[in-house]
Amino acid sequence: MVRKTLSERRASKLTKLDELKSQIAHMEEIAAMRFGKLAVRAGLVELNLSEPELLRELFAIAARFRNGSEIAASDGAHAPLQGGQDGKEAEHGC
Repeated sequence: MVRKTLSERRASKLTKLDELKSQIAHMEEIAAMRFGKLAVRAGLVELNLSEPELLRELFAIAARFRNGSEIAASDGAHAPLQGGQDGKEAEHGC
């Protein structure tokens, strides 16, 4: 059996790496589509929130489901808004 050269082995590994990156991107696209459909269904697209505001609220929701663990952010963008969008609880009963 002939041993492959370093260049051949490297090329093989890089090909596998590219395939894995593609699979990860595909999984992320599927997750984004699922989340997007749920966001539309929940009415999030109708809210007049800026992207940073919406992102802060989504991080706050994620933190709640992680047993209150804090999400560290160097730029402060992940800090939840105090009291929600307008200080009131949602009225949709979820």
